[in-house]
Amino acid sequence: MATLLAIVILVVSIASALSFLRPQSQPPGFSLNAGIIDQLGEEIPNPPFVNNARAILESHGFNVTYHNGTLGVDFFKELAEYDYGIIIMRAHSALRDDNSTVDLFTSEPWGDGSAHPEDQQNELVVKGILNYSGAQKEYFALTSKFIDSLEGTFPSSMVIAMGCNTLVPKLEQMAGAFIDRGAKAYVGWDGYVGNGDTDNATIDLLKRLLVYNETLADAVKGLYDSTYGSKMAYYPEATRDLRISDFAARISTTSQLQSALLTRLLEARVDPVDRRLKYLRSGLRQIDLSGA
Repeated sequence: MATLLAIVILVVSIASALSFLRPQSQPPGFSLNAGIIDQLGEEIPNPPFVNNARAILESHGFNVTYHNGTLGVDFFKELAEYDYGIIIMRAHSALRDDNSTVDLFTSEPWGDGSAHPEDQQNELVVKGILNYSGAQKEYFALTSKFIDSLEGTFPSSMVIAMGCNTLVPKLEQMAGAFIDRGAKAYVGWDGYVGNGDTDNATIDLLKRLLVYNETLADAVKGLYDSTYGSKMAYYPEATRDLRISDFAARISTTSQLQSALLTRLLEARVDPVDRRLKYLRSGLRQIDLSGA
């Protein structure tokens, strides 16, 4: 009996030691992959926006993937598994009729509503009604619960949600869901926004973050919609002083790309007055780089 007890204790001790030696699960580091998810790409295309966003990202070491066409529910189910450090979501979004929360549109038509029955039952997707140019269209829209349910983890990502009402004060469920799923920061609008204004403001944001390495709070400052007066905002408040160079420092593997990105961002830390003058001279409006 004593021998059996000694064997059991020895086995438990060995198992404990092996458990201690086993590498512990770590949250993923920031990724130099970027995704431009253009749900509006067919209905309201803007090639100059795509070209500019891609050029800014690629010139700072990011591998860019562009998604357009029919971006349905199944596409978004893999969103957290694409390993995107920066996610630009050029997509419609809408407040619920009761102003309780915000949903993100897919480009999958609602049809007769028979698709994705389990997701509907679990309140992961709802009917999104878009009134645009006098015509009403119905699509599947994603709830914050859908983001909560995703497989995988965002690699300390920055999510830029370009649609209307994507970051209304006290209606931050969608932003919170992305953060809970591993994203580091979320940028959106505190009200309605026009397509041209959100496209231009997002290019300005990328310039400020990547070209001039500004903090997140400084990068969104002064970015607003000229028709509705809505402002670009960020979440959570704790990320106000973050720079893209801080995100890059979380890259899990060393590489020439990481070194190049950090070098570019550190070079951006020039005299603030000189930087602002150069910024103003460069212009805040987007330039068509398709022929570059």
